[in-house]
Amino acid sequence: MSIRCLIIDDEPIARSILEKYVDKTPDLQLAGALDNALAVISFLKENPVDLIFLDINMPEFTGIDLLKSMRNAPQIIITTAYSEYGAESYDYEVVDYLLKPIPFDRFLKAIQKVDLKADDPGTTESKPAGKGYIFLKEDQHTHKVDLEKIRYVQAYGNYLKVFCDGQMIMVRKTISEMEQECSQSLVRVHKSYLLAIPYMAHLAGNEVTMDQGEIIPIGKVYRKAFEAALS
Repeated sequence: MSIRCLIIDDEPIARSILEKYVDKTPDLQLAGALDNALAVISFLKENPVDLIFLDINMPEFTGIDLLKSMRNAPQIIITTAYSEYGAESYDYEVVDYLLKPIPFDRFLKAIQKVDLKADDPGTTESKPAGKGYIFLKEDQHTHKVDLEKIRYVQAYGNYLKVFCDGQMIMVRKTISEMEQECSQSLVRVHKSYLLAIPYMAHLAGNEVTMDQGEIIPIGKVYRKAFEAALS
């Protein structure tokens, strides 16, 4: 399945290099290339994308400004010549941080971290429409799990750990797929976590403590939506 991507960089040479890298990468499809961050919001309304390659140091409206302003942002890979922005950018759950000049092999490593929405009929299970359960395939076993029994979900490489009452099921699925299939029962709180609000014990700062003591982080980009779900 192709990943639709957008390049945002005010330097023509940098945009050209990334365009060539995207063209050489089979899983990527270029949706557009912009020279400023101010045009992004209107562009995305007409051209939804899965991934943005985002430069930080741009005039008027920086990459960090854009990260702060976006809700439900696509996945982000930072591309910059300045290493000092690294710590701040990771506050916004970016996929990776690439320093210019970017070697192609380093570019490919970053792409491997993107949350691919695999289209593999042998590994993808979906929730039957209107049902209160989901089928989860673990190795050669398929589990029928009531949605209300899923406590939380943790991304684990190319797999998910699904924590239910009394068991943990390991499935080959992306967290984005799981979020969509279980939208009525689970809330996204971090790039790597979904949780069920009824199993929360308390919220403090940027962490949720679950009823059995597990600590789950809250990502900055998901906090507003999470707080809205609590109200």
